Amino acid sequence: MNLLGETKDAISQSGHSTDDVRFVGSRDGKLGIPWSQAEKVLDIDYDDGYGGQEIAADLVVVFTDGGFLRREEYDGSEWWEYEPPFRVPETQKPFKLVKLTSYRTRLLVEINYPMEATEE
Repeated sequence: MNLLGETKDAISQSGHSTDDVRFVGSRDGKLGIPWSQAEKVLDIDYDDGYGGQEIAADLVVVFTDGGFLRREEYDGSEWWEYEPPFRVPETQKPFKLVKLTSYRTRLLVEINYPMEATEE
């Protein structure tokens, strides 16, 4: 798999273009380069199949709207996953519990509002 081609496809599938890229770098933002430099760095071939992960796990492509692509991996199989920009809703419900109450309750809403979570 060519990482540059895979990245361009993921950018397009996210509804963005390379003009929308703020930087490519580490998820913590401590390392970063503009898209013009990233194209050369990303133009490598790697094995995206099962086995060992070959691409840095914290590699991200950050967009000007706050969305980003992050690397995902399962048993060495790798791909890009899109995270849209975080938008704070107009209203939010309060909560008091954060500890899982059963093996089926994993989300904050399921823990705090179990009846509402099952109705959706």
